[in-house]
Amino acid sequence: MFALTAVLLFASMLQNIFNLPIFKPLKGVVVEEAKPEFTFRNCCDGSFQQQVEPYLKQHLGCREPLIRLYNQYLWDCYGKTPVTEGQVTFGKDGWMYEPWVVADHYQRQFRYYASDSTQMATMLSEEAQRVLQLQEILDSYGIKLFVCLVPAKDLICPEYLPENQDTRLDNEPKISARFFNEEEYTRIGVNHLNLEQWFLQIKDTADFMLFPKTGTHWSRYAALQGADTLIRYMEHLGGINMHNLVIGPRYLHRAIDPDDDLESLLNLMRPLPRPKYWYADVKADDDTTAVKPKIIVIGDSFWWTIAAQLPFGEFFSESPYWYYNSTVYYDPRYNSVDEFDLAEELLTADFVVLFYCATQQYRMNDGFTQKAIEALGQMPEGVDWDSTAYIEREIQKTIARLLADHNSMDMIREKAETNGFSIEEQLRADAEWIINYQILQGTFNWPIRKKETNTKSEDYGIQ
Repeated sequence: MFALTAVLLFASMLQNIFNLPIFKPLKGVVVEEAKPEFTFRNCCDGSFQQQVEPYLKQHLGCREPLIRLYNQYLWDCYGKTPVTEGQVTFGKDGWMYEPWVVADHYQRQFRYYASDSTQMATMLSEEAQRVLQLQEILDSYGIKLFVCLVPAKDLICPEYLPENQDTRLDNEPKISARFFNEEEYTRIGVNHLNLEQWFLQIKDTADFMLFPKTGTHWSRYAALQGADTLIRYMEHLGGINMHNLVIGPRYLHRAIDPDDDLESLLNLMRPLPRPKYWYADVKADDDTTAVKPKIIVIGDSFWWTIAAQLPFGEFFSESPYWYYNSTVYYDPRYNSVDEFDLAEELLTADFVVLFYCATQQYRMNDGFTQKAIEALGQMPEGVDWDSTAYIEREIQKTIARLLADHNSMDMIREKAETNGFSIEEQLRADAEWIINYQILQGTFNWPIRKKETNTKSEDYGIQ
């Protein structure tokens, strides 16, 4: 008994030293604690002890099973979990939702982005105009841009939502990005595919779950159906023949990530009671006439469910994924969107897809459209998108400024004499150099098309 007690007391230390056995990692975001450096001074003033405590908590031996055991005890005995409401919201019959999904259903989500519904409507309208402008720019190069409106769990499975606990804003005007954008894109002519609308249509007839009980993303099998529709839309929009999905025989299986991504945050010892879900393998068809376009996807985590199943190389020549227009995946050359020339990357694509679910459409595509317009350097309406004409006007303005500056004109006269140019020729050469330098440095002031002002906010989901 003494030996057994000693082993138990030192088991944590031994597991930490030898890292055996290897336990399944805990789910969720982890901020790694730095190992503090021991010095005489920080030991005496107590700062070492304060720093080492969170480090030891994070690197405790047998930490994973101990935490899971404690979480299971809370769940079984008290129906509670240490997971905060900021991560998971529990609905009816054991259904789980992300809290911002619930907030968006009750039209409170816009409050994180704007002070009121009118401001939010203006922001969404301006972004829709930018999307249209970028669509027209890319279309002039033969590149198709479109928006994919991805379904969110609250609209497809509202019957299991918890009751609205925050009624403070019930009497104020509200707005929902999903309804606003659908109406606005249709009105102004933005290419878009509304998968949320399609999911609503098939909800009562589909023989598979569109959203899992304990997950926040669409089910893996539903994502395959969405991918199939996406490819067929690309064929229609681009006027091309692509490889289509061949979905293999279905089979029932316990939840495969991410179908249980919310449940996994609870870090329990055993899975919760839940139904099994349909899964299937997928490949491309054998069409020898099909082409493989390059697709760039800018979007949120819903794309992961497609990426986890689709053999991209069988459908696309390249398929980089710019996650929230920040981190780059499926492109061995880059890790971040800050590492490449944006205009150059866009002009090598065949399709550019803005892929955000309803609750993330308030993010204004994470600034992508604004940066892309500026990078491509295209002109607003009224100049026929002719950058040459606009640059010529800026050169003439620069010449006028140089003529008004006596010091500059003295230098130009000296250079003209040295180079054997006339004053007019040297003046023109200096003005062109200034404009070209600004373009190369990215400081040239390309204009952006002004938004339309006839939008009626009450027509787009504002109560």
